[in-house]
This record gives sequence, C-alpha cells and structure tokens, in this order.
Amino acid sequence: MPTLPSNKKSNSPLSLEARARTTFAAARIESAKLVEEIDAHINLAQTTLARIKEQHETNRSDLPARLQADEENIHALYAAYSPLLDEVIHQRIQSVDTMKAIVQASEVETRKSRKRLMEKAKARLDDARERHKLAIDASELVKHYKALVLAL
Repeated sequence: MPTLPSNKKSNSPLSLEARARTTFAAARIESAKLVEEIDAHINLAQTTLARIKEQHETNRSDLPARLQADEENIHALYAAYSPLLDEVIHQRIQSVDTMKAIVQASEVETRKSRKRLMEKAKARLDDARERHKLAIDASELVKHYKALVLAL
C-alpha cells in the first residue's frame, strides 16, 4: 500500500494535488503488478487444465483395452481355480454339517451342566445364608452375655 506524504506542510492546493498525483501513481503501479500476477496465474491454470485434459483423453482412450485385458485375466483365473473352488465349497458344506452335529450333541450336555451349576450355586447361596444367620445369632449372643456381665 502506498504511503501518503506527511501532513506537515500546509494544505495548499499544490500540496494536495501533489499528494493526489503520488497516490494515483502508486495505485497505478500496484494495479499493474496485480494484473501481471493475475495473468501469470491464469496462464498457469490454463497450462494445468490442458495437461489434465490431455491425460484424461489418454486414459479414456486406453480404458476399453484395459477393461478387455482385465476381463480376460478374470476369465483365465476362474478357469484355473474353478476346480479348487468347487472342492472348497464341498469341504465348507461338510465342515458346517459336522459343526451342526457337534452343537446338537453338546446341547444336551450343556443343559445338564447348566442344571448342575444352578444346583451348586443354590447350595452355596443357602450355605452362605446359613453362615450369615449363625454370625448374626452369635453377635446377638455376645451382646446378651456382655449385657449380663455388665449387669453383675
């Protein structure tokens, strides 16, 4: 931004006119620089767009050939691995059937185990309740004897 001459001089018409000329000259120089910079950026953008368009056209023209080659590769792989895939499918079906049989067989055992676990948990809970009851009774008995001893 241009600097304005200082206001130390008087505001005579000549000094105002000189400051105005100086300001306008600085503005013209600054605008000329901006125009040059904008022209450079526009030229760079046009060059970049032209290069991108050229690459796009090249890629677009190569696309059908690449798609055809990829399709041929896929067909070749499918032909080569088709027997293996069929064998894997049969193995997978057999393993799933085996797992189903194991699950069905272990279902009965799981129910029995769950029943035993519930019985043990109930027994432990009952035992804990009984011990708690005995502890409370013992605490009350101690308090009663303490009160008797203090009464004597």
